Amino acid sequence: MKRILVTSAGGGASNNLMKGLRECSFPVFLVGTSIDPYYLARSRADRNYLIPRVDSGEPYLAALERIIDREAIDLIIPNNDVEVPAVSAARDRLGARTYLPAHETIGLCQDKLDLTRHLAAQGIRVPETYPVGTRDQATEIFARFGNPDRLWCRMRRGGGSKGSLPVKNPDQVHFWVNYWTEMRGVPEGMFVLCEYLPGRDYAVQSLWHEGELIQAKTCERLDYLFGSIMPSGSSSTPRVARTLDDPLINELCVATVRAVDPRATGLFCIDLKEDREGVPCVTEINIGRFFMITPLFNTVGRHNMAELYLRLAFGELPEIAPQERFGDIGSEETYLVREVDNEPEVLTADQIRSRYIDYQGSGIRDQGSGPHSPKTGTKQP
Repeated sequence: MKRILVTSAGGGASNNLMKGLRECSFPVFLVGTSIDPYYLARSRADRNYLIPRVDSGEPYLAALERIIDREAIDLIIPNNDVEVPAVSAARDRLGARTYLPAHETIGLCQDKLDLTRHLAAQGIRVPETYPVGTRDQATEIFARFGNPDRLWCRMRRGGGSKGSLPVKNPDQVHFWVNYWTEMRGVPEGMFVLCEYLPGRDYAVQSLWHEGELIQAKTCERLDYLFGSIMPSGSSSTPRVARTLDDPLINELCVATVRAVDPRATGLFCIDLKEDREGVPCVTEINIGRFFMITPLFNTVGRHNMAELYLRLAFGELPEIAPQERFGDIGSEETYLVREVDNEPEVLTADQIRSRYIDYQGSGIRDQGSGPHSPKTGTKQP
């Protein structure tokens, strides 16, 4: 029995992770923590604790320490972008194992501007990106790009496509940045302008140990939750995604992780988007935590990635066949289908076809095109 603490319990990402942990080949006792009592009421953990916010500093860490001691926790898994660096910084005092990347690597990956500059210097294809604050800076950046029909405005930090917007001129940039600064309290210097990427959208969840890839699984995002009503035209998480194994994506992701940390350990979840020529570009690395869509990666193929993570965290090096380091996605094209208030389902194309009678004459397309053609101008870096 492994006793595991998962933070942000009751949220979609941690509930999905807990489901994968319960499907491991050995028993687990799960403890959940959150700042939200309503989320905790929906947690999949065996026991739950309401704790202070991360930005409270010492009260947050002291609460974790008390829970770890009281519950005899073996492993703590921080599962959101604010708790990963906090737990990482305190990993030596908490009294439980972690399986996190190096603290410096976490800091690099969580700043999208710093990460983009670092990867570009290492020869990795990334969207050309510049910091922006004033209208004059926006005008200069548009001119630097040759006054394109659109650029992508985003925040340097955070997830959920927060603060992201396609923009056509410097005035739109100026008003958008001012709105977030004045109305939402976003600090100055938080926004960047970057190359607009209209192509296909990929998510790669990869697990590493001391510089060696243990396993990576890839999906293509085909449609987005709330994409049609978001100002950006997208959201950070898909409504529909399909598995794939693409050698070009595989090679790029390995090079990317090794560029940020030659001794990479832990989770490196990589977002990529194709440019106008169909060349994939790395847009960000969600480091140290699982994707919200981890049920897809835990279900397909022979290996549950949540179990691989646990085995590595407890000092076991799993034996993964070379062809399964990327290609462990089963023999059938598989889809993740999600919606608010519905349990996510992982289905093959044949299983999807079996559940409806097609009066449209369209249905699921063959040759891996999926039920939706890729959207132009949806999920962006």
